[in-house]
Formats: sequence, structure tokens, C-alpha cells
Amino acid sequence: MDSCTPGETHDICWFCRKGRHEDCMKEIPTQGKSDGPHDCTFDTKLIPCKCQH
Repeated sequence: MDSCTPGETHDICWFCRKGRHEDCMKEIPTQGKSDGPHDCTFDTKLIPCKCQH
């Protein structure tokens, strides 16, 4: 797997997907390619977890 490839984006955090709602992250960091000088430059943004636990 290419280490520069951002992971899949999900609207539900890892803990909620595993059924651990008490450990919900509330906000999920997402990575998107930026226009930086390197192929591995990412912009990290936080999106709210959309799990309805």
C-alpha cells in the first residue's frame, strides 16, 4: 500500500464502528491532499462523528 495515500474517509469514528460508543472521538481527523511542495503533504481537518449512539 502506498504510504502517501490518505485512508478512506468515514463519517463515523473508528470506535463507533467497533461498537465502542462510550469511547467516541466526537471529531474525526480526515486527510486530504494539499497543494504543498511534496506528494505526501496533507491537510488534516476535523469532522464531527455522525454516529447516532
